[in-house]
Amino acid sequence: MTITTHILIGGPGGSPSDLQHSPLASARLRLAVAATAAQELNQKISLGEQTPEHLDRLIVGKIGANDIQTRQGVWLAEIERLKGLGTRIFLDYTDHHLASNSVMTGFYRAACELADVICTPTSDLKTALIEHFGIKCQIEIVPDLLEHESVKPKKKLVGAAPVGLWFGHPTNAKFLAQFIDSHLQTLTGHTLTIVSSSQTLDILKSHKFSQPPTLAIKAFPWSVQAVAQVARTADYCVIPSDCHSPKRYASNNRLVTALALGLPTLATPLPSYAEFSDHFATIGSEEASELLKHPEAHSRGCENFQNDGVRAFTRPKLVAHWCSLLR
Repeated sequence: MTITTHILIGGPGGSPSDLQHSPLASARLRLAVAATAAQELNQKISLGEQTPEHLDRLIVGKIGANDIQTRQGVWLAEIERLKGLGTRIFLDYTDHHLASNSVMTGFYRAACELADVICTPTSDLKTALIEHFGIKCQIEIVPDLLEHESVKPKKKLVGAAPVGLWFGHPTNAKFLAQFIDSHLQTLTGHTLTIVSSSQTLDILKSHKFSQPPTLAIKAFPWSVQAVAQVARTADYCVIPSDCHSPKRYASNNRLVTALALGLPTLATPLPSYAEFSDHFATIGSEEASELLKHPEAHSRGCENFQNDGVRAFTRPKLVAHWCSLLR
């Protein structure tokens, strides 16, 4: 008998292969992998907000803040209906909304209670759900997919002065502004290339710097391809964050991506980065200061990651993990 699986995600639906090209990171890096696993298991798979009447597996993707007042009730009612019919509920939980008091907190509080399996990208997020919120169901750590092929790190600067790369969502832009402000002297003469949306530039422009920055800034609209292309013209990557906010539960995807693209990296030591502590420089450390001066001399961390760590984030490895869950 064929097992039926549906991925609950905003929008009209479409083909499971569409997930691989979604602008939503959780769709590309997580749900697309789950869809591939379901197909490899010869399951009948569908996606979108309209769910079939009967299902064996329901994978709940990110609900998003859009139209949350209406969508929350509809999604929870459908999850509850299907659970009552014996459907196994998988909740993909990637941002710690239970701790952040966001507009999505109510949905995730209820969805966590209905889930049979919660999939998180980090062990720290799993621990928080168990210890701080008393979640009792099965929790699986499923890393984000690495979307890029490994690129050997550079042995010399791409230009006369170091070029840095920052990529990410505008919600992380304030950390970049704080990093620039605390490294004004060291960054003098550098170029910082930003791959993001225009909101990130707006946040930088509105930040009250202690004095005007003297680094050049170039900006490109975000895309998977843009990150890879810009990385070719950069000497290092910087990933500032905050270990005292809900952002501390972020996955290691940006760090893994930077290292795979061959960029010596300075980063805030988030819990999900701990296993790679030998492969990046902690922001504020002496090593980080030296990396900013001579990034070409700090390629070993990238090389070691590419040799030893990259396999855990490849599609075959993650598809196999999802297959074990969806059988």
